[in-house]
Amino acid sequence: MPKRILLLATLALSMLAVPLTGTTSQQPETVELVQELVEEQGYDAETLRRLLATAQRSQRVIDSLDRPAETVLTWKTYRPIFLKQSRIEAGVAYWRKHETTLKRAEEVYGVAPEMIVAIIGVETFYGRRPGNIPVLDALYTQAYHYPRRHKFGRSQLKAFLQILMEEEMEPGMAVGSYAGAMGTPQFIPTSYLHFAVDFDQDGKRDIWNNDVDVIGSVANYFKRHQWQKGAPVALPIDPLAADSPHYVEPAQRTARPEVTLAELKAEGVALPDHLPDEYKATVINLQGADGNEFWLGLDNFYTITRYNHSNLYAMAAYQLSQEILQLKTRTDPK
Repeated sequence: MPKRILLLATLALSMLAVPLTGTTSQQPETVELVQELVEEQGYDAETLRRLLATAQRSQRVIDSLDRPAETVLTWKTYRPIFLKQSRIEAGVAYWRKHETTLKRAEEVYGVAPEMIVAIIGVETFYGRRPGNIPVLDALYTQAYHYPRRHKFGRSQLKAFLQILMEEEMEPGMAVGSYAGAMGTPQFIPTSYLHFAVDFDQDGKRDIWNNDVDVIGSVANYFKRHQWQKGAPVALPIDPLAADSPHYVEPAQRTARPEVTLAELKAEGVALPDHLPDEYKATVINLQGADGNEFWLGLDNFYTITRYNHSNLYAMAAYQLSQEILQLKTRTDPK
């Protein structure tokens, strides 16, 4: 008998004596997952089995994953979703409520408050819409009941079990999206493990109910993805002719900035004089309400796309941050 099969059989037999509230943790694939975490992290196997025993296949998750692909949005249709006045005003209110924490996050991580607030606003409308699907069910379903997402689901389920063990959480405490994105900042479990922080130092990294930890975690995510304090994010440029060496078709994702502003200027692209020639940028073409809009995405714009790889997302988050900043500056007591 192959060694792996023998191991699984032995584990399955050893688990028969463990009281369970369900059968999920007795399935061969989850037996293997438990064994990995025991060997790699030294966790208690019985505790892991108890946590896994509550996992359920979610038809709601499957139905959401099976939805026909939505019409591909353009900047013209995407921008109004996130640049609504209600979201801008709510962002200012959120900033004022958490001003001290946002100021500390800027001091510690170097990330502008308006950018942190905008990300939280785009993700879950400042925590009001974090999703209500149990994360355990969402990830278990993807790992073992949705073949196209098996690899992602299994890796995230494994990471989520680590979170439950390290934070001493019960599975029911964690809800999120059908894809398994969690809490106010919508971190997937591996992002949580790498970037979530206990910003109020209470011994927990709570991205579901603790805005202090949420703000610190978003700021840390940006810092770890090379956010540059005080550097520009993006700037509009005149439309490029189709025969320009830097012309690009509208695209959903942004390439890493690789061309310097000096090179762009040398090839006739009009740019502000105050920006250093050594800055690197990438050309972005967005299909806006009045036709194609051309922008230069700088390193900080690329950092936003590490949170979500979409050009549209990054531009919406950036523009929302500027609208929030402007409204707050205009309405704050002088």
